Amino acid sequence: METLYAELKVEIFRYIKTPISLILINRNWYSTSQDSHARAEWLIYKYGRAQAFFHAVRLGNNFLTEKVVQCLIAKGAIISRYFVQRLVMQFGMNDNRLIEMKVDYNINVDNIATNDSWAASLNILAFTKLLTEAHRQLKGDIKIKGNDMELFHYLTAGALAINQASQKLLENVHEIKDLILNKKFIPFPPRPIPFPTEHYPSNDGYENIRQLNLLSRAVLIFPDIVKFWKQIGYHEVCKDLNNIVMQGMFMILFPQNSPANWKA
Repeated sequence: METLYAELKVEIFRYIKTPISLILINRNWYSTSQDSHARAEWLIYKYGRAQAFFHAVRLGNNFLTEKVVQCLIAKGAIISRYFVQRLVMQFGMNDNRLIEMKVDYNINVDNIATNDSWAASLNILAFTKLLTEAHRQLKGDIKIKGNDMELFHYLTAGALAINQASQKLLENVHEIKDLILNKKFIPFPPRPIPFPTEHYPSNDGYENIRQLNLLSRAVLIFPDIVKFWKQIGYHEVCKDLNNIVMQGMFMILFPQNSPANWKA
């Protein structure tokens, strides 16, 4: 009976939009919130398997433990190579004293990240567990110093005008397919509220408008990319990209600077 009661509480917990409202009720619900299985269930239900690890890391050291990582892995949460690359790039706390000195001496002030990143406070044991599992799942091909978003940019001919990009993208379809299906390339989610000024990589982890435009452009040129993402379990891709893809489509159909032979 006790086991059934505990399982029922976990089942209820996973549907709560903001767990703090439930945690404050009594100690029993607080205990449930500390359960690794309950946290993993909540993450996957709320964010999906494709973005569960991103949000788990974003929620901080007090939320993501080594046990939660293990539970997420067991429940099929996706570890993409891009996630690992960004995680390694932005893991760890800033040296505030060094930042102060750079500001005092006016050294690269515009490029100084004064706030800690989305992955700054990640527990070292959880960090190690994630890297170890990524190394296992990707068979060692994690390219720590790489950046799969940049690779996607070039494979989808992001540097070319859209009327020239189609042919180049089609030439690279097999590599794009490999990047998504085998390296699990999944972009981070779009920022809920856009920033007026954005930097890459962003401190909060969310993808910037520039990266989202790149993704939507690729989808407009080759819509089957969406099928690749859904094939690996990124079912939220349409929700994440739909608005910006629609905007991109209208910009293509009704360009601001129309060519001389363009007809409405």
